[in-house]
Amino acid sequence: MSSAEDLAVKILGVSGSPVRGGNVEALLDRALHSQDGVPGVTHDIITLATAGIGDCIHCNWCLRKQEGGRRCSQDDGMSAIYPRVEEADVLLFATPVYFGRLSGYLAAFIDRLRPYVHGNVSAGMLRNKVGGSIAVAWFRMAGLEMALITMNQFFFAVNMVIGSSEMGLQGGSAFSSLHGVGKRDADDRLLVLREELGMASAAATVARAVELARIIKAGTASLG
Repeated sequence: MSSAEDLAVKILGVSGSPVRGGNVEALLDRALHSQDGVPGVTHDIITLATAGIGDCIHCNWCLRKQEGGRRCSQDDGMSAIYPRVEEADVLLFATPVYFGRLSGYLAAFIDRLRPYVHGNVSAGMLRNKVGGSIAVAWFRMAGLEMALITMNQFFFAVNMVIGSSEMGLQGGSAFSSLHGVGKRDADDRLLVLREELGMASAAATVARAVELARIIKAGTASLG
């Protein structure tokens, strides 16, 4: 039988919003904290707004020259993030919806994960980890599903398993305006926290990701 330690799950949340302490970060934080009290589950957040990550320059260094723990030719904020990605059992991406798609911050971050597809050392390292996606839009029909699908496409590319809840086919989604119709409340900057269905879908996405991570770990342990 697998021990509790064998089934421990580390979740790494990634906030792709340029706004510190905004609706995306608030939703991600609340979703992660929904696992508080669940034995063996720990979580952490990376905020890309302050991570200092540049674009992938498609130099192909990672295809041929990786050695030791170095994953990329560029020495920027990603250097400290790569080990955290590799240690995590669950990657949870969260983005605002900009023009029907994910943010530029998160797109750049995903591009910098190219070494896990092509790296001469790191290719395949994310295989069988679990991915989950969360998106926040200002109003309905603004592109939530497209943003979620784009994040999930990365998980497919690196052979991860996608965790989505019964409350949303692609992941968690919520609105940052009142009732999702673009109305503001000048006294409340974090309207996403009033969006009960969206909050529940994000929490359910995290719960499903944890469930899948434990199933995979148990199966791997049983195979010896």
